[in-house]
Amino acid sequence: MASLFRRTIKALGFLPTRRGPLVNGLPLFSFSPRRGSREVLAAYRENGWLRAVVDTVADAVATPRWKVYKRVGSSYGKSGADPRWRSPVSGERKKALADGVRAGALVELPAHELLNLLEAPHPQFPGRELLKLMQLHLDLVGETFLWLRLGADGRPVGWEVVPPHCVHQTPQPGRPEFVLSYNQAHVGVPAAHILWLKHLDPENPHGRGAGRGLAVGDQLDTMEAIDRSAKAVFERGGVPQAIVGMDSKKDDVDQEEAADDLEKRFNESHRGPENAGKLWFAPAGVSLAQVTVNYRELQAEELAKGQRAYVRQTYNVPPELVGDLSSSNRSTSESAKYHLAEYAVSPRLEFLRAYLQLVLVPLVDRDAILDYEDPRPQEWERVFRLMTTPVTEAFTWNEVRILAGYEPDPELDGKRPLPMPGAGGGNNVASAAANATPNPPRDRSGEEGRV
Repeated sequence: MASLFRRTIKALGFLPTRRGPLVNGLPLFSFSPRRGSREVLAAYRENGWLRAVVDTVADAVATPRWKVYKRVGSSYGKSGADPRWRSPVSGERKKALADGVRAGALVELPAHELLNLLEAPHPQFPGRELLKLMQLHLDLVGETFLWLRLGADGRPVGWEVVPPHCVHQTPQPGRPEFVLSYNQAHVGVPAAHILWLKHLDPENPHGRGAGRGLAVGDQLDTMEAIDRSAKAVFERGGVPQAIVGMDSKKDDVDQEEAADDLEKRFNESHRGPENAGKLWFAPAGVSLAQVTVNYRELQAEELAKGQRAYVRQTYNVPPELVGDLSSSNRSTSESAKYHLAEYAVSPRLEFLRAYLQLVLVPLVDRDAILDYEDPRPQEWERVFRLMTTPVTEAFTWNEVRILAGYEPDPELDGKRPLPMPGAGGGNNVASAAANATPNPPRDRSGEEGRV
């Protein structure tokens, strides 16, 4: 009996097998969307602050132009391919691609099927809006689903971005399909027709994605509660200003009915501006207790400001880019754009590029290399310093032009600045050579005996 039980659980994958360790034998399932996925997407629609912060990042991610490179000729076979062309390090990859283009090993294609897909993947929406929508799903929920539209040859010609909460079932062992409930369709879609881009959850990498919007749920709820409380203060006065009580010594008096009757009489006699300050004659046994709440002591404004700053910092957005200029100047405003591109936009673009290179490019053109324009803007102060500071002989003119954000000039190829006059032994070669010549020995015969 024990051996039968052991064989059964081993067949189910709960014991190590010859195929690998236990972790590979365990069945991994990923089922419905995370709890709160729909709510965080609704918060983007209803919460103005969350929308301002997330839109700042998503708009910047959807703006840069995408590029496609391919190898040139048969002389550059697989043995001649530079592994840096697909490097996950953006700076290294861009430099290798530029070197490959200059050497004639690569060519940048101005038109390609991948570019057509990214620019117009849907007949009703522009590509930029769908790229922004994909990034919104990734930032809020942590995953996005692209339902591919296939052409007559079976290759993708576009896609539909499906909201994450509409994907009720992801592929399982023995059932390689996604179960969608989107608009008026409730269907099972083969796994090969869905591109699933997600931020891996450290707790369960094979499960659903984990987004930043789900991580700030408590902060969003707190901000919403503060806003609703402030709204209630202006609409209904928040807590009542006073509580009126009735005390009757008669047992046959219905206290609730008497209180309702007293409230009606008060509203009839004192409602409206014309009755302001009017005396009210109430029966005996009526007591009045005033209630006052000091909203300043609650520190609601300070708390809301802290919650907003927390959400903004979660998405790596500088305060200047969401209208907070309380401690800003021209320098910080210029640096804010570079900060957003460096720490928020570039990592997200690299995430999209890596996933699209892995799952989309093989379906369209396996030999294509996908890349994007550098989203980092040139800092005005750095360019100004480069144009006004004398350049030494250690750098060529084209190296300085590239650092300033300009294309290399073929007429300046290999040329360096001339030595600066009056530099002496610093970088004046003639003066340095003269200074290096030892002085002839002096004749000191006539100086003997001189004090």
